[in-house]
Amino acid sequence: MESITAIVAAGVAFALSYFIGRAMASTTLAAAVMGAICGLAFAVLFFVSTVGIGAVVPGMFDGWMLGVHFIVLLVVVPLGSAAIALLEHRHLEKVEARRLPF
Repeated sequence: MESITAIVAAGVAFALSYFIGRAMASTTLAAAVMGAICGLAFAVLFFVSTVGIGAVVPGMFDGWMLGVHFIVLLVVVPLGSAAIALLEHRHLEKVEARRLPF
């Protein structure tokens, strides 16, 4: 169960960082920073929500595996989200540069 919720949290963070890189960031550095913050926020949201659900429904989550997934998410998701936002923003800049008439 912990793995499924961790994969969902990572997927949502990656999707939001793609959107940030495509529509919200003005520079590539801003896209990378916003993507990393997004990834960190979803890692913390994963931990808070699973601990909250685990307190309400005892025995649903294993505490050890929850901690392992949280530590992995703290490292992987901010880096991956920053990379996705940065690459999408760079791609969008190249596409817009090709449309210029000169």
